[in-house]
Amino acid sequence: MSFNTALSGIRAANTDLQVTGNNIANASTIGFKSSRAEFGDVYTSTLLGGGSNTAGSGVTLQNIRQQFTQGNLKFTQNELDLSINGEGFFIVEKNGERLYTRAGTFGLDKDGNIVNGTGALLQGFSADPDGNVSGVLGDLRVDVTSQEPRQTTAVNASFNLNANEKVLETTGQRFSTNGTGVNEAQRGAKTATTSTLAVGAVATPITFSPTNRTSFTISRLDPITLAMTDVDIVLSSGSASSPTALANLINSANFDSASPVNVEAYADPVTGQIGFRDLATGVASIVTLTIDAANSDANALTTAVSAVSTAAGTPAASHTTGIPQVTNNYGSHTLVIRGPNGTDVTYVSKYGASADKTASELNALAGVSATARTDATLLASTFSNNGSFRINGVNLTSTGLPDMTALRDEINALSSSTLFGISASIDDAGNLSVVSATGRDLEFTFDNAGGNAEIQGSQGIAQVVNDAVNGVRIGGQVTTTLQEGYSIVSSQPTTPVFGGSLFGSTNVPNFFTDVPINAFNPADQKTFNHATNTTVYDSLGNAHVMRQYFVKEPYDPADPTTSPNHWKMYVQIDGKNVGDPDPTLPSPQNTEPTMASFNLHFAPDGTLDTSRTDSMLISNWTPIGADGQPLGGLGPLNVLQGGTIPVAEPPASSNFQIDLAGSTQFGSAFGVEELDQNGYATGRLAGLDISSTGIVFARFTNGEAQVLGQVALANFSSVEGLKPTGDTMWAQTFESGEAIVGAPGSAQLGNITAGAVEESNVDLSEQLVNLIIAQRNYQANAKTIETANATTQTIINLR
Repeated sequence: MSFNTALSGIRAANTDLQVTGNNIANASTIGFKSSRAEFGDVYTSTLLGGGSNTAGSGVTLQNIRQQFTQGNLKFTQNELDLSINGEGFFIVEKNGERLYTRAGTFGLDKDGNIVNGTGALLQGFSADPDGNVSGVLGDLRVDVTSQEPRQTTAVNASFNLNANEKVLETTGQRFSTNGTGVNEAQRGAKTATTSTLAVGAVATPITFSPTNRTSFTISRLDPITLAMTDVDIVLSSGSASSPTALANLINSANFDSASPVNVEAYADPVTGQIGFRDLATGVASIVTLTIDAANSDANALTTAVSAVSTAAGTPAASHTTGIPQVTNNYGSHTLVIRGPNGTDVTYVSKYGASADKTASELNALAGVSATARTDATLLASTFSNNGSFRINGVNLTSTGLPDMTALRDEINALSSSTLFGISASIDDAGNLSVVSATGRDLEFTFDNAGGNAEIQGSQGIAQVVNDAVNGVRIGGQVTTTLQEGYSIVSSQPTTPVFGGSLFGSTNVPNFFTDVPINAFNPADQKTFNHATNTTVYDSLGNAHVMRQYFVKEPYDPADPTTSPNHWKMYVQIDGKNVGDPDPTLPSPQNTEPTMASFNLHFAPDGTLDTSRTDSMLISNWTPIGADGQPLGGLGPLNVLQGGTIPVAEPPASSNFQIDLAGSTQFGSAFGVEELDQNGYATGRLAGLDISSTGIVFARFTNGEAQVLGQVALANFSSVEGLKPTGDTMWAQTFESGEAIVGAPGSAQLGNITAGAVEESNVDLSEQLVNLIIAQRNYQANAKTIETANATTQTIINLR
């Protein structure tokens, strides 16, 4: 018996050495749990025998018990390295077998599955595209391919609109130069001349003295005012050695007088003849000379003046009347403008002033703004160019054959240089439409005879120019806007009346048109109170900029069509209108996008009045690229075609809804409180985050994030009943009981720490001591055999 007892002890000590050696060998194994050998003594007894004095029969191995105590955490900075802080096991599946482990050294295989070093698949709860975790256990997978884009179907935002903002838009009155002479083609001399009176040759030298003197009167009759001005010329001293010197003596006497007349004497440098001419160019005045015979002596000048002397205002035979340059024939007009404070300002336009000049002068007045534009039509059927055709003095060489295309292109090529602001186009009849965007007069001339141009204005008959002397001129239209509070109290042609009228009666219907002043214009930040940008995505994942403009609307308690706390939101995408077409407009405007606008109303407490605020559906957006061409993604479905709220998922159009729930109107600065839209571009996986509850959170290069699933943990009623299968994994047994599967942090399950692994719970110091103890036990049991052998040998040696 002693031999068997000692052998059982040796076997036990050997097992203890094996267990301790295994612990020491796995001191650095991630997730390893140390074991200990548990022994029991052995006693032999019979059915009826046995007693308190029975010697033991040795030792037996009862159990090798694993110690599932918590190991230390080792941080690795690898997000897929996981550790459990508390109870529970990771669930993995290998070759169809479900196993359990505390070793959280995971990575991705080529298919994106989360696996451990043996290729076992980590199990967890999958999530749908919206990030909802299903609770159904399966393989956890990370899609490493590009994330498909998602089209924006909803924009949720809340803003604070400043209640202290002022209303920017007002209502003014607009009127135009609509008189009978406006934009009417006028024909006349292209170069102005002056009125002249030829006297004749005067023999020089001539010396004047009290006994050789000349006395006469120079008179000038103004054709517009009919005013007569004159001056007496008396030459009784001085000497003139030439006709030019004589003309200088006469001019000195005129301009040195107290009331000179606007006429000068001159000498022809070739013939030496003396003449008189009006200093005003282009005025059809009459210049006359009246001799004072009683105070004149017989000399060459007296003789010459006597020959043309006539009654004042009666032209002599040698008189030539001045010809004015062709003008737009716009008469002078007087406007009296009354301001909000009751003060009147009188404006008088000048005769023949161009539309741009008149508009500039009106713009200088308070409360008044004006623009000008000139239109002319050059008839193609009668046009011919001999190479000397000019518009506003700029030579054009195109012949107009076979059509006006070449002439149009030639004009447009000069629009930013010598013909600044002047452009041309061909109308439906093939005629050339010429426009001066600034309102300058348009003048058509030829340098040489032989060409032909027939020009038509919006009023009057067409005028023809076909020589080098005359020209055709057309004036523009002035459009004037009076700011709110300003009005016209008098509109009359200036007396005396010359030229065509600029304005009709101010009392005719529709003379004044109500117009919005400072109306919303997305290109002018002075016309909206607030603006903000939001990125939205089309069905191809292309990013687009949606800009929202907020404009405070006017409120008049006396006007039931207005309401307090009313704002309007305008929306553009990539700077383009996205509102539904207006079917009441003529073609093709009835198919074009309009400015999308929505009414926002707020309650007196500053909260959004949802019952009065419009539903906001963007239903006419065609995604376009930088070149202005459609990108090929889903197009719009406007309301008339069936576009509705809510937008269907998956989307069948580019439509999306805007929800401003939570927006406010408080007396503080404009602010974006919340902003979210559900679209995104194509993205690649940029990183993973795993929370303490096991949520697998993927981050993509497009800035999006998505819940991919949740790591599952399992626990058992008796973890000591688990069966080790190697590779730091255990299998369920009958003794362990059924696996209790749940989310980390729930029930008795521990939390997960990402970026760390659980080290082996082996205490090397303890194991080394155990190793010494097992060695001594082994030696002692061997000594027992040695002693038993010696005793037995003594008995055998008895004789």
